Amino acid sequence: MKVSVSILKEYDNLKYAIEKVNQTSADFLHVDVMDGVFVNNKCFPLEKVMEAKDLSVKPLDVHLMVKDHELIKKYASINPCYLTFHVEVIEDDALIKYVKSKGIKVGLAINPETTINKLMPYLNDIDLVLFMSVEPGAGGQEFKSEVLEKVRKLKSIIPDNVIISIDGGVNEKTAPLCKDAGCNMVVAGSFITNKDDYEDGVKPLR
Repeated sequence: MKVSVSILKEYDNLKYAIEKVNQTSADFLHVDVMDGVFVNNKCFPLEKVMEAKDLSVKPLDVHLMVKDHELIKKYASINPCYLTFHVEVIEDDALIKYVKSKGIKVGLAINPETTINKLMPYLNDIDLVLFMSVEPGAGGQEFKSEVLEKVRKLKSIIPDNVIISIDGGVNEKTAPLCKDAGCNMVVAGSFITNKDDYEDGVKPLR
């Protein structure tokens, strides 16, 4: 199981938190971008994500909770490893094609209440699906276990090369449930960053 460390709660201690992530066995640094429109909160403007990329030795895994396609294209300019945006904000594959043309792996995020049918037209064109197991926009929420049924359904039809990730309420109790359902990657924030040694949070999630 791959682990991507979310630093949303460490926004004001970015350098310190990323240095601690760098010392772990985590696979990715997960950065949440919010526009104040698609979700209520607003954080991680472009320059802050660029700063995170410069500080990190881990590949960047950027999750865009934004509505504006032009804003999504701006974040593609920093060339993260994964650029994930929400299936709820697209009607066709134009944005997927644009991001892939830049040599960036594309993820589609899906909110807890959204049917996986929305993902179907794009499954052969993307690299990752990110299931939200909490309502997007804030950290520290309870894990929505009903999302795991969607994971199971998608796992049975998704191409083998597409990563299934999950974000929200991930800890040492919920991570095994995610793995059993078909996830091969988890995103975790406070469970890891509340530890003195971040590796003590990363290891139990694998």
